[in-house]
Amino acid sequence: MIYGSRGKIGLITPAPGDSTEYEFHKALPDGVSMLTTRMPIEAGTVESLSKLADYAEEGASLLAVGKPKLIIFGSTAGSYIKGIGYDKQIISRIEKHVGIPAITISTAVIEALKAVKAKKVSIASPHTDEVNQRAQAFIEGNGFQVTSTKGLGLTVPYQVAHLDSDEMYKLAKQVVKDDPGADTVFITCTGLTVVPIIEPLEAEIKKTVITSNQAAIWAALRRINVKDHIKGFGVLGKIQ
Repeated sequence: MIYGSRGKIGLITPAPGDSTEYEFHKALPDGVSMLTTRMPIEAGTVESLSKLADYAEEGASLLAVGKPKLIIFGSTAGSYIKGIGYDKQIISRIEKHVGIPAITISTAVIEALKAVKAKKVSIASPHTDEVNQRAQAFIEGNGFQVTSTKGLGLTVPYQVAHLDSDEMYKLAKQVVKDDPGADTVFITCTGLTVVPIIEPLEAEIKKTVITSNQAAIWAALRRINVKDHIKGFGVLGKIQ
């Protein structure tokens, strides 16, 4: 047996949390392995999030040594914070630097929203209003209607990484209550532990749930031509 016989995925992830790595390792099917490296983040502010892509090439170079089939820039806000097309710029920088295909979390989220045929999206976020406004603009700029957005106003990355999933469950329910017309709820931020709440939440609110890590895992596997159904991923996990 060889680890990664079906493919390796490289992940550049913000330094404080472990949710992304844990949720990837738990969801990846046999034969797919993951390499990780980290990038520093000072705070969950627009200014700090705007600096994350400064580490894209360095992180990609470290991962490239392990020869992954795909490199993921693993910050949702860090890949939409400068507006429409910023995610594509980051992808281009990584691919030009190391010659390996790349994707960002926000790119994966848009692909996931299209796959589930979302039209009206509510956003639940741990971030501040200023960051959430950027998220809404990015989602709307990619062709979806955002019906409501609600955040927890957190700016300390450690707080996000240690936020109980129950808090995001409650917040997701609240954004749906604010505007029940949404067909999809997007829970944004890779630092959150929220994959375990996807299916219970979908069952309760009767709407599709997309999360940052869920979308990234699903999109990454499709990119390396591994189209297994992903257990625990709700509606999205059943789409090949």
